[in-house]
Amino acid sequence: MKAWPGTESGPKIGRRGFLGLVAAAGVLNGTGCGETCPQSPVGQAARPVPNHVSASEATASLIEEGALAAAGDVGPFTMAGLLAAPSFFVAHRGSGDNWPEHTMLAYTKAAAAGLKALEVSVVSTGDGVLVCHHDLNTERLTGTDLIIARASYAALESLRNDARAWLGPAAPLEPIPLLEDVLRTFLPSRVIFLEDKQGTNADELLELLEAYPGARDRVVWKQPASSPGHALARSRGYTTWGYVTAPDYDNLAALIPRVDLLGVHNWAPSAVVRELVASGKPVAAWEVRRRSDYARLKALGVRGFVCSNVVHVLHLEERRAEDGFDTGLRYAGDLPQEAEGDWQGQPALQQAAVRISSEEPASYLMGSMGGLSGPQRELAFELRWPEGLPAGTGSAGVAFGQDDDAPYRPDAAVSGYELEFGADGRLTLSRRDKGAGPVVLAEAKGAPPGAGEWTRLVLTVTPQRVIARRPDQQGADAETDDTAYGGGWFSLLKNYDAGPAVEFRNVTFREATAADACEPR
Repeated sequence: MKAWPGTESGPKIGRRGFLGLVAAAGVLNGTGCGETCPQSPVGQAARPVPNHVSASEATASLIEEGALAAAGDVGPFTMAGLLAAPSFFVAHRGSGDNWPEHTMLAYTKAAAAGLKALEVSVVSTGDGVLVCHHDLNTERLTGTDLIIARASYAALESLRNDARAWLGPAAPLEPIPLLEDVLRTFLPSRVIFLEDKQGTNADELLELLEAYPGARDRVVWKQPASSPGHALARSRGYTTWGYVTAPDYDNLAALIPRVDLLGVHNWAPSAVVRELVASGKPVAAWEVRRRSDYARLKALGVRGFVCSNVVHVLHLEERRAEDGFDTGLRYAGDLPQEAEGDWQGQPALQQAAVRISSEEPASYLMGSMGGLSGPQRELAFELRWPEGLPAGTGSAGVAFGQDDDAPYRPDAAVSGYELEFGADGRLTLSRRDKGAGPVVLAEAKGAPPGAGEWTRLVLTVTPQRVIARRPDQQGADAETDDTAYGGGWFSLLKNYDAGPAVEFRNVTFREATAADACEPR
C-alpha cells in the first residue's frame, strides 16, 4: 500500500496505525495542535449523509433475484431463465471497460464474475473465417489498418487487440478470437447475444449454430431492429433482440413487432424508453457503464442491461481508499467525462499519475473510490502542471459532494461543490445548484505553484463545515459552513480551455474523525 500523502519522510505508518493515532490524539472538540475546534452555529442543519451498500450486500441481492450467478454456479443458463428474473445483465463486448473488448480474456473474466450472458460481435474474413470483433476494420484495436472482409485470417492471426489507450498502459495485448472457440467454450453454459456486424453472414451463422445442442435456448440474435436477419433467425426458432437508434425514434410502432426483445441506448430520451417499455416486450439498454445510468433506466422499466463496466455497475468490488494510478490499469468505475468517444485524448495513466490534457474543461470520475458515507470524510490529493501554468484564472481541483456517479461537467450546472486551485495560488470553494451557476463560498490566497511542482491539497467534510487546506502554506485555508450537499462521489477537474495538461496523484478518500477537521496535516 502506498504511503499517505505527506508521510513520505520520517517513519512510515500504515493506514490503521495512522487512524489509531488520530483517534488517540483527538477528544471531541480538541485538536492535535492545542486549539479549540470552531463550534457549529446553533440551529444549523446537518449535512445529509448518504447511504452505503457494501459490495457483498449488492452481490448477495443480485444473486438472490437471479441477475447474477452465485460462486460455483456454472449453469447452464438460458434466455428464459434470464427473463424470469426482475433484471438481467449482459457483458457488453465482454465488459470492455474492465478487460480488452471481444477477447477470450474478457469473456472468461465476465463469466467468472457471475455474468450469465455475453455479447459477442462477429465478422467474416475474406477467406470465410468467423472472428469476434466489433469493428469492420482492425485499426482502432490493433493499430493495423485492415478491412476484415478483404483480409485473410492469416493476416489477422498475428494481430493483437490493444486497449491500453482506454484501460491503461499495463493492459494485456490479446488475440482476436475465433467464433468457434468462443461458442465451444461459453455456449454450453452462458447465454450469448450474437451480432452479425457485417449483416451478410446470417445463413452461415445459423448453420454453424446447429452443431451446438441447446443453442436456441442460449443464443439471442442481435442486430438493428430494421435488419432483415431477424425474420430468418425467428424462422429458425431463435430469440431476437432488435435495437433502435436516434433515426428510428419516429418509426418505433413499425419496428416493435419485428423482434422479441427491444434495445435502446442508455442516453435515449425517457419518452422513447417509455414507449418501448409500454409495448410489453422486454427492453434491454446498452451501453451501461455507470450506476446512475442503471438506476435511471431501471426506474423507466428497462429490464436488461448490456453493461460495459460490470465490475463497477454491479458493485462487484468494495470501494477503494486510494487511487491505483501506479498500477498502470484504470480501476473499474474510474471514467472520463466523455466515456463513449474516441480513446485518443482521454486522461492517461503515466508515472503513477493521471494526466488530463483535453482541449476543453473536463472531469475524471474516481468511481472506484466513490460512494463513501459517514458524517466526516477526508479527500486528499496532489496536482501539478508539468509543462507550465495555465494562463489567467486557469484552475484545477475536484468536484465533490455528488449523489451518484453521473459525469460531472465543469461547464454545466451540476449540484455539488468544487474546490479549485488556481495558477495564482488561490484556493476557491464553490457551490453549484442544479439549474444555476457556481457561487463562491470561500477563498484563500497562497503562493503560486511552480511549473512541474506538486501541490498537496486536503479537503475535510464534516456535518457542519467544509475545510480546504494547502498544508505547505500556513493561513491558506478556505472554509465554509454550507451543508447543502453530502454525496460520497467526486471527480478530478481541469477547469480551463486548451493547455497545459494537469496531472493528479496520491488521491486518498477516507472516513475522518472530528479532530481531523482541525488538524493541519
